[in-house]
Amino acid sequence: MCLLMSSCASENTYESETRFGWDDFETISLQNKELLFDEEIMNPYSLMVKDSFLMTINQRTDKLCHVFNLNTKKKVGERIEMGQGPYDMIHPFFVKSSDSLRFYSPMNSHVYTYSLADFVGPSSAVPTSIIKLGESAFFSEVSMLEGNYLGSSYRPDAPFYVFGPDGTKAPASFGSYPVGPEKYSDIEIVDAYRSTLTTNGDDRVFLCHIFTDLIDFYDKHGKLVKRLHGPDYFHTSFSEYNDGLRIGSSPSGNYYRDAYYSPVCVDNKLYVLYNGKFVNRPGYNMLASNVLVFDCNGTPLYNYQLDKGVLSITVDARNRKIYGISREPEYHIVEYSF
Repeated sequence: MCLLMSSCASENTYESETRFGWDDFETISLQNKELLFDEEIMNPYSLMVKDSFLMTINQRTDKLCHVFNLNTKKKVGERIEMGQGPYDMIHPFFVKSSDSLRFYSPMNSHVYTYSLADFVGPSSAVPTSIIKLGESAFFSEVSMLEGNYLGSSYRPDAPFYVFGPDGTKAPASFGSYPVGPEKYSDIEIVDAYRSTLTTNGDDRVFLCHIFTDLIDFYDKHGKLVKRLHGPDYFHTSFSEYNDGLRIGSSPSGNYYRDAYYSPVCVDNKLYVLYNGKFVNRPGYNMLASNVLVFDCNGTPLYNYQLDKGVLSITVDARNRKIYGISREPEYHIVEYSF
């Protein structure tokens, strides 16, 4: 039995990994408070807090970003038309920025920058700048590091790319894919190691894997600082296919699990949702009930156990609040104090 367990553990390891477990965290249970505004929440998939304003990006709404005042619990307004006009966007994402409000629109690879005062003001805001990243739209989300932009590549040469302040792509790729128990083709590796990223804005990049419980910590030069594996030590398994019409890859049901998503870095701490559920088993949903917190060097700090699972989070460190999107039974925003 011991030999079998040892063999299974070694088969699930990644090169240069450091393992951690649930016992390495201080576990703290948090109780939710539902936020009730004067207008209902629509269909959000992302949220952000700026000063006293909560902003959501929504699906299937004419205007994509809705703004709420956290103090008055009133809706300030709706911003950003969905479409292909000069200021329109399709399925945008927030780009964390300390000095302004930024959105990334993957459909056209544009980053739009707004003045926060204008954006939450009484009338429609116009971007103060628009830049185009020098690569086709392969990025789900974009983060900033020392004024540069980083985005997931969805290409086999590297997990993500770097762009200068004007959108020019850096000549060298950033980071490297893990070497693990599965040997992957170029098509398989892109799907198997799909990930989301965030940064501390200065000298750390955090790459959080979606289908294996890995978190890669990089310095600003693209050097791997630490590769964390845990807390459940599973790996991913994808197989390439060619049906005569399409070439792609699909996951093995025995290994198909959700791991990390919605990473946020504030005060040099990484907050990230952890799921761990098998995607193809009864009762699966994307609602995650654990927010794991690490310092910038990969040391586990806290496991916040949420009494209600959420799809996405944002963190207000100044007021010690975690805000999340829940959809049980309908979409709404929950607040956790920590």
